[in-house]
Amino acid sequence: MAADEILSCSKFYLEIDGLKEKIIKSISGIGITLEAAGDKAPFGVSKGGKTEMQATVTSVTHGTVTVVFMSTVGDDELMKWFEDSHSEPIKGGGSVNKGALKNFSVTLYNQGGEEAARWNFQNAMPKSYKSNKFDPSTADLASETVELVYSNMHRVK
Repeated sequence: MAADEILSCSKFYLEIDGLKEKIIKSISGIGITLEAAGDKAPFGVSKGGKTEMQATVTSVTHGTVTVVFMSTVGDDELMKWFEDSHSEPIKGGGSVNKGALKNFSVTLYNQGGEEAARWNFQNAMPKSYKSNKFDPSTADLASETVELVYSNMHRVK
């Protein structure tokens, strides 16, 4: 790998604990925000009328990662994971997986096919699941979109 190689957005993969290898169409939403207090307006004045301001980190907000998977024959793992992670809407009660969360990672590869960047996510579960529009006039391939929530994210490479 060249030291200053710019990475391509088209060479990537997503791994989720316990799920078999999937064909991924796209991944979006990787992000983290440090929430701050005191960063928008002065909080007071001191001697001589000097305005006092200080941005202070108060919390961390994680976004959601949206993954579009290509649908394959007989593979219902994503829908099963979603169903197992949530209580049954009519019956209520606990979830099938009893609140078990998964870890996942997103990897970018360089032009030589070597891992060049990696983000690790902890304690994830599917927030939403949907398929694309089924339409007899389209040339689109079937896909499943899963929105993942997580408690922690780090770029480790």
